[in-house]
Amino acid sequence: MSKQLSKLRPTLIVLAVLVISAVFGYVWGASAVEIVDTGIWQLQMSYQGIYIQTIADAYALDANDALALERLSFICQQDVQKLQLSTGAEIEGNSLNLAFASAEDRYGSDPTKKANLDQLSTLVTSGLVAQNTQVQVCNTQSITPGTRTGRLLGPIVLVLMGVITVGFAIRTYIRAEDDTTAPVSAPKVTPVPGTKPAIPTPSTSEETVQRPRAALPSIPGLGRRKAKEEEQEPRSAAAAGARLSQAAEKTDYTAIGQDTPLVQFMTTYLHGDDLYDDSFSIETPSGEFLGETGVGVSETLSVGGEAKNVTALEVWLFDKNDIRTVTKVLMSDHAFNDDAIRAKLAPKGDAVQIKANDKFALETATLRVQCRIVDLAYKSAAMPPNSVLERITIELAAWKRDTGAGRPGSPPSGGGLPGVGAGTPPTGLPSIPRGPGS
Repeated sequence: MSKQLSKLRPTLIVLAVLVISAVFGYVWGASAVEIVDTGIWQLQMSYQGIYIQTIADAYALDANDALALERLSFICQQDVQKLQLSTGAEIEGNSLNLAFASAEDRYGSDPTKKANLDQLSTLVTSGLVAQNTQVQVCNTQSITPGTRTGRLLGPIVLVLMGVITVGFAIRTYIRAEDDTTAPVSAPKVTPVPGTKPAIPTPSTSEETVQRPRAALPSIPGLGRRKAKEEEQEPRSAAAAGARLSQAAEKTDYTAIGQDTPLVQFMTTYLHGDDLYDDSFSIETPSGEFLGETGVGVSETLSVGGEAKNVTALEVWLFDKNDIRTVTKVLMSDHAFNDDAIRAKLAPKGDAVQIKANDKFALETATLRVQCRIVDLAYKSAAMPPNSVLERITIELAAWKRDTGAGRPGSPPSGGGLPGVGAGTPPTGLPSIPRGPGS
């Protein structure tokens, strides 16, 4: 459970950052004040003074006390505020008195407006003006300290959360690139006598390999720069097998006086590569497709373990000019000597016991592929012995056959080809080993 949470930790952190950012974004947006359809009592005092002067001018024209009192009722009389006049003096009083003072400060230089304002003020001094009870005319509360703090902290917190997220991502990438690898025990491998192990092994009794942590893609310009010659460890059995195939030395047929093959491949199976199935196209130098060849898993054993325990592989050759696909089954020592396995795999093709440095051929109407066991090793812990393949590297080289006389692709009677001695392949192909009694 802890390992699963550890894997999910980066995702959970980013999710938490997003949730917190959304909350602060909502608080910041909700605290934004937008006043619509407001009343006179919420206007700034200078604007309330303009409103008072408008009432005074209207009252001078219609002398309607009731209408003037109603209009004055929308200004608060129960609060205490301060107003700074244009002269610099500061006065204190309720909103109604300060509104009159603001109007006089603004329009006092106009005798007519001053007279209208004095006439309206008699209604106020008479005590007839009462606050309107249908609306909250004294609701002039400004933004609360908490809301003001939220508006201030909201953007700051959002920026900090963004910086933290980016910093965490950079730290994760750098750690993934810089972390040292942890030594883990490697499975013991029993090499078959006569073969060279494709991977150098320590002389100590206990092997250790460096297994790197799963690293995220690197960010250009960040983290430790690796040396150019430092190679990244393969992350799968298939990748490790591909690396072994690249490192394996191919046969130089020209150096031994034979024709250069049309194509030449190396393929490697490593224990753990459960999807192993390698195939290659056979083409002429001009690009003409002739066929395909490849190697895949043929049989596994029910032995404990997470990976498949492969005990037999199959090598096949497809020729576009032939109606059949030729297959040979490469069997481990155990599979080759087990009658039940031999019988089960017999329909797939001819059985070949895997031996180090052995060569065998696949032939169709117009193609011939020579296979060579370059490297072979069994798992030492497998039971019975020599039953489960730990690794095997196979070289495949293909030539176009000389069809000779008669039906295309059919050798003459006796198994030879015209003008070629027994055991000598056509067109300079490598010799086919003759078994006892050949």
